[in-house]
Amino acid sequence: MVYRTQKEQLEAMKQAKDSTMSQLFIGIDPGQTGALAMIDEKNEVIILEDYPKNEILLARLLKSIRFEYREHTITAALEDVHGVYIAKAAPRGQFSFGSNYGTWLMGLIMLEIPILSPTPRTWQKGVIKKAQDKKPALAAAGRLFPFAELYGPRGGGKDGRADALLIAHWCRRQSI
Repeated sequence: MVYRTQKEQLEAMKQAKDSTMSQLFIGIDPGQTGALAMIDEKNEVIILEDYPKNEILLARLLKSIRFEYREHTITAALEDVHGVYIAKAAPRGQFSFGSNYGTWLMGLIMLEIPILSPTPRTWQKGVIKKAQDKKPALAAAGRLFPFAELYGPRGGGKDGRADALLIAHWCRRQSI
């Protein structure tokens, strides 16, 4: 095919790429330092965003994903932690965590994105061993997604991103 402009060619390439990605998988860590990850059927990272810490920005993020990928089937996995009691966590922190969970949940529901709700034990099974810290999750995400940005500018691990990627990976495995 002959393209009149480079813009036409880029648009055709984008459409060709989009047509090959029929199913997308979202993983969400709803914590305060959580994140959203979206991967395709080939386990390639499409989106990796930190939790925006603002309901309006979160709504815009989810709407833009729904609009941009409207031709694709999207399934989301939102980590279900409602039954987890954290003895050292303050009640205010636990309330904030539950509020974040509810915000993510309502955003997905409003956009009619099907939701799976794995517990941490469920999505971690077969990927990482139970641990008290986030290092195993960062290591596993680094192995599965070597080009993902899992460390901040000072070298600190972004465990919310690692968890979100692993939850998306779990979501993908459920549909294979």
